[in-house]
Amino acid sequence: MADIFSQEQMDKFRVIFEQFDKNGDGDISAKELKGALKQLGQVTDTKSCKKMIKAYDKNRTKRMEFKEFLDMMANVFQYHLSHPEVARDPANAEKQSKQGQTNSSAREVATNKRLEDLFDSLDGDESGFIDAEEIIKLTEKLGEKMSLEEVQELIGQVDKDGDGRVNKDEFKRLMASK
Repeated sequence: MADIFSQEQMDKFRVIFEQFDKNGDGDISAKELKGALKQLGQVTDTKSCKKMIKAYDKNRTKRMEFKEFLDMMANVFQYHLSHPEVARDPANAEKQSKQGQTNSSAREVATNKRLEDLFDSLDGDESGFIDAEEIIKLTEKLGEKMSLEEVQELIGQVDKDGDGRVNKDEFKRLMASK
Protein backbone atom coordinates (compact mmCIF):
# COMPACT_ATOMS: atom_id res chain seq x y z
CA MET A 1 0.00 0.00 0.00
CA ALA A 2 2.87 2.40 0.70
CA ASP A 3 3.63 2.49 -3.03
CA ILE A 4 0.99 5.22 -3.45
CA PHE A 5 3.43 7.81 -2.09
CA SER A 6 5.72 9.90 -4.22
CA GLN A 7 9.43 9.69 -3.50
CA GLU A 8 9.25 13.16 -1.92
CA GLN A 9 6.47 12.05 0.44
CA MET A 10 8.36 8.88 1.37
CA ASP A 11 11.45 10.97 2.06
CA LYS A 12 9.41 13.18 4.41
CA PHE A 13 8.03 10.13 6.17
CA ARG A 14 11.56 8.69 6.42
CA VAL A 15 12.77 11.87 8.12
CA ILE A 16 9.90 11.73 10.61
CA PHE A 17 10.42 8.01 11.17
CA GLU A 18 14.17 8.40 11.75
CA GLN A 19 13.61 11.23 14.20
CA PHE A 20 11.73 8.81 16.42
CA ASP A 21 13.90 5.77 15.85
CA LYS A 22 16.06 6.91 18.76
CA ASN A 23 18.57 4.08 18.66
CA GLY A 24 18.70 3.82 14.86
CA ASP A 25 17.72 0.16 14.81
CA GLY A 26 15.15 0.55 12.05
CA ASP A 27 11.96 0.43 14.09
CA ILE A 28 9.99 2.53 16.55
CA SER A 29 8.18 1.68 19.75
CA ALA A 30 4.67 2.73 20.76
CA LYS A 31 6.13 5.65 22.70
CA GLU A 32 8.13 6.73 19.67
CA LEU A 33 5.07 6.34 17.41
CA LYS A 34 3.11 8.58 19.75
CA GLY A 35 5.76 11.26 19.25
CA ALA A 36 5.71 10.81 15.47
CA LEU A 37 1.93 11.20 15.35
CA LYS A 38 2.15 14.25 17.58
CA GLN A 39 4.57 15.81 15.08
CA LEU A 40 1.93 15.16 12.41
CA GLY A 41 -0.60 17.00 14.56
CA GLN A 42 -2.34 13.92 15.94
CA VAL A 43 -2.64 13.61 19.70
CA THR A 44 -3.00 10.04 20.95
CA ASP A 45 -1.97 7.92 23.92
CA THR A 46 0.60 5.15 24.18
CA LYS A 47 -2.08 2.46 24.53
CA SER A 48 -3.62 3.49 21.18
CA CYS A 49 -0.18 3.49 19.61
CA LYS A 50 0.41 -0.07 20.82
CA LYS A 51 -2.85 -1.06 19.15
CA MET A 52 -1.82 0.68 15.93
CA ILE A 53 1.53 -1.09 15.94
CA LYS A 54 -0.18 -4.43 16.52
CA ALA A 55 -2.51 -3.77 13.57
CA TYR A 56 0.41 -3.17 11.17
CA ASP A 57 3.13 -5.32 12.76
CA LYS A 58 3.43 -8.03 10.12
CA ASN A 59 6.39 -9.76 11.75
CA ARG A 60 4.99 -9.45 15.30
CA THR A 61 7.97 -7.64 16.85
CA LYS A 62 5.72 -5.20 18.77
CA ARG A 63 7.67 -2.43 17.07
CA MET A 64 7.00 -0.65 13.80
CA GLU A 65 9.47 -0.86 10.95
CA PHE A 66 9.56 1.83 8.27
CA LYS A 67 7.56 -0.21 5.74
CA GLU A 68 4.88 -0.82 8.36
CA PHE A 69 4.92 2.89 9.23
CA LEU A 70 4.38 3.73 5.55
CA ASP A 71 1.54 1.24 5.33
CA MET A 72 -0.12 2.88 8.33
CA MET A 73 0.34 6.38 6.90
CA ALA A 74 -1.05 5.24 3.58
CA ASN A 75 -4.05 3.64 5.21
CA VAL A 76 -4.79 6.47 7.60
CA PHE A 77 -4.07 9.58 5.60
CA GLN A 78 -2.82 9.58 2.11
CA TYR A 79 -5.09 7.41 0.05
CA HIS A 80 -8.41 9.03 0.80
CA LEU A 81 -7.06 12.53 1.27
CA SER A 82 -5.15 12.62 -2.00
CA HIS A 83 -7.70 10.72 -4.11
CA PRO A 84 -11.02 12.51 -3.57
CA GLU A 85 -12.07 11.57 -7.09
CA VAL A 86 -12.30 7.89 -6.16
CA ALA A 87 -15.95 6.88 -6.09
CA ARG A 88 -17.11 6.01 -2.61
CA ASP A 89 -20.07 3.66 -2.55
CA PRO A 90 -20.40 2.08 0.91
CA ALA A 91 -23.21 -0.26 -0.21
CA ASN A 92 -21.02 -1.67 -3.00
CA ALA A 93 -18.03 -1.92 -0.64
CA GLU A 94 -20.14 -3.87 1.85
CA LYS A 95 -21.32 -6.23 -0.92
CA GLN A 96 -17.73 -6.75 -2.13
CA SER A 97 -16.45 -7.36 1.38
CA LYS A 98 -19.01 -10.14 1.88
CA GLN A 99 -17.91 -11.98 -1.25
CA GLY A 100 -15.29 -14.59 -0.47
CA GLN A 101 -15.26 -13.86 3.25
CA THR A 102 -17.59 -16.44 4.69
CA ASN A 103 -15.83 -16.74 8.03
CA SER A 104 -14.52 -13.26 8.62
CA SER A 105 -16.28 -12.01 11.75
CA ALA A 106 -13.06 -12.01 13.80
CA ARG A 107 -11.30 -10.13 11.02
CA GLU A 108 -14.17 -7.64 10.85
CA VAL A 109 -13.98 -7.03 14.62
CA ALA A 110 -10.23 -6.45 14.38
CA THR A 111 -10.66 -4.15 11.38
CA ASN A 112 -13.41 -2.23 13.12
CA LYS A 113 -11.21 -1.72 16.19
CA ARG A 114 -8.28 -0.65 14.03
CA LEU A 115 -10.47 1.87 12.22
CA GLU A 116 -11.74 3.23 15.53
CA ASP A 117 -8.16 3.63 16.76
CA LEU A 118 -7.17 5.35 13.52
CA PHE A 119 -10.15 7.67 13.76
CA ASP A 120 -9.21 8.56 17.34
CA SER A 121 -5.66 9.38 16.23
CA LEU A 122 -7.00 11.71 13.53
CA ASP A 123 -9.46 13.41 15.88
CA GLY A 124 -6.85 15.77 17.31
CA ASP A 125 -9.22 17.72 19.55
CA GLU A 126 -11.00 14.54 20.72
CA SER A 127 -14.38 15.98 19.72
CA GLY A 128 -15.63 12.75 18.17
CA PHE A 129 -15.44 14.34 14.72
CA ILE A 130 -12.83 15.05 12.08
CA ASP A 131 -13.44 18.54 10.76
CA ALA A 132 -12.04 20.58 7.89
CA GLU A 133 -9.49 22.32 10.10
CA GLU A 134 -8.05 19.00 11.30
CA ILE A 135 -7.80 17.69 7.73
CA ILE A 136 -6.14 20.89 6.49
CA LYS A 137 -3.57 20.78 9.33
CA LEU A 138 -2.92 17.11 8.66
CA THR A 139 -2.41 17.54 4.92
CA GLU A 140 -0.08 20.49 5.52
CA LYS A 141 2.00 18.36 7.87
CA LEU A 142 2.13 15.70 5.14
CA GLY A 143 3.36 18.24 2.61
CA GLU A 144 0.07 18.38 0.72
CA LYS A 145 -1.91 21.55 0.11
CA MET A 146 -5.69 21.33 0.09
CA SER A 147 -7.95 24.35 -0.02
CA LEU A 148 -10.90 24.68 2.32
CA GLU A 149 -13.17 24.06 -0.66
CA GLU A 150 -11.35 20.83 -1.55
CA VAL A 151 -11.55 19.63 2.05
CA GLN A 152 -15.23 20.53 2.29
CA GLU A 153 -15.85 18.61 -0.95
CA LEU A 154 -13.98 15.61 0.44
CA ILE A 155 -15.95 15.77 3.68
CA GLY A 156 -19.18 16.16 1.72
CA GLN A 157 -18.53 12.85 -0.03
CA VAL A 158 -18.75 10.96 3.26
CA ASP A 159 -20.76 13.31 5.50
CA LYS A 160 -24.10 11.50 5.51
CA ASP A 161 -25.69 13.57 8.28
CA GLY A 162 -24.75 16.89 6.64
CA ASP A 163 -23.08 18.47 9.67
CA GLY A 164 -19.86 19.36 7.80
CA ARG A 165 -17.75 16.93 9.84
CA VAL A 166 -16.84 13.26 9.63
CA ASN A 167 -18.02 11.16 12.56
CA LYS A 168 -16.69 7.71 13.45
CA ASP A 169 -19.35 5.80 11.50
CA GLU A 170 -18.84 7.95 8.39
CA PHE A 171 -15.08 7.43 8.69
CA LYS A 172 -15.53 3.65 8.88
CA ARG A 173 -17.76 3.68 5.78
CA LEU A 174 -15.15 5.79 3.97
CA MET A 175 -12.34 3.40 4.85
CA ALA A 176 -14.48 0.36 3.99
CA SER A 177 -15.11 1.76 0.54
CA LYS A 178 -11.45 1.78 -0.49
